[in-house]
Amino acid sequence: MSVTLNLSNKLLNLHKAIVIFEGIKFLDKLNKVIHSQESKHGIAIQIFGTFCFLAAISLLYISTKSNSPAIYLFFGGFFSFSILLWVIGAYQKRKFYKLGKTPLTLTPSLCAIGEEFKGSIEIEKPSFNSVKEITITLWQRKRVGDESRNDKVWESSATTKISHVNCKTILDFSFTIPHDKKPTNKEFFSENKYFWEASFEFVESMQSIKRTWEIPVKI
Repeated sequence: MSVTLNLSNKLLNLHKAIVIFEGIKFLDKLNKVIHSQESKHGIAIQIFGTFCFLAAISLLYISTKSNSPAIYLFFGGFFSFSILLWVIGAYQKRKFYKLGKTPLTLTPSLCAIGEEFKGSIEIEKPSFNSVKEITITLWQRKRVGDESRNDKVWESSATTKISHVNCKTILDFSFTIPHDKKPTNKEFFSENKYFWEASFEFVESMQSIKRTWEIPVKI
């Protein structure tokens, strides 16, 4: 009898665990956290600078073997360029951390054309009031010869509702994408790629600060 009871309790606990797990998965689908594109800029520049520095060290090693003036010249160029990239990357990172990570949470995780979606941006500042609107933009990526360019197709804005919670600022907004607009399309072989962005920009201490998030839009 006790063995049967213990087995029943274990099955019940397993069922509860499965329900909780499925609930977490469901919430993840409903809410999607997107990090801003600016969060990667400074790091990407410094990584490229590191590769240039490694190339400079390799050229220096070769030049000590061959004693060629041309290789010394290339070493100087790569080394100077790597230092410049590190300085630019450090500046971009300092500029980014003036405002912090600013994650965007979308509800639902996929924005559907013709249906309202909600966004919430978390800012690590207790009394931030510099952003009143969020810009929603549809871009088209075209291939022109061997290069590609981004053309702005459509743009609108959403008013933010600002709240201050636990030494942070929350920017809430909602928006409905019109029925006649294109969904996200970034297929590799597609000639006309479309993508959507949410963004804001403001000036602080004579410096322009911008945040951009790419948002998924479906039909």
